[in-house]
Amino acid sequence: MDVIAGLFMVLGAALVLIAGIGVARSWSIYARMHSVAIAPTLGVTSVAVGLALSIRSTTAYVTAFLVVILLLVTGPVGSHLLTRAVYRQMQSALDSVDELARDESSDS
Repeated sequence: MDVIAGLFMVLGAALVLIAGIGVARSWSIYARMHSVAIAPTLGVTSVAVGLALSIRSTTAYVTAFLVVILLLVTGPVGSHLLTRAVYRQMQSALDSVDELARDESSDS
């Protein structure tokens, strides 16, 4: 069981490392947000599962489960809000129709 827990922890650390590399190498703020939103969520989830398997107690399982649920709920919402704030502050050249601006102008 310790080997499986170690594999989960190494996988989680690798995913977080890949996210860090993605932030450093991405050319666009939106590409950076994508790498920040996806990989750390899966990475921290893997580390929490590995930690729960390593400790082997009911408290560890419940705590890991709560951490994973909280992260899965707050991570995408925070990334969405941050990306939307960047969109409102920056003018970027888009390749196609700006649907968000079109929708916001039709609402008012």
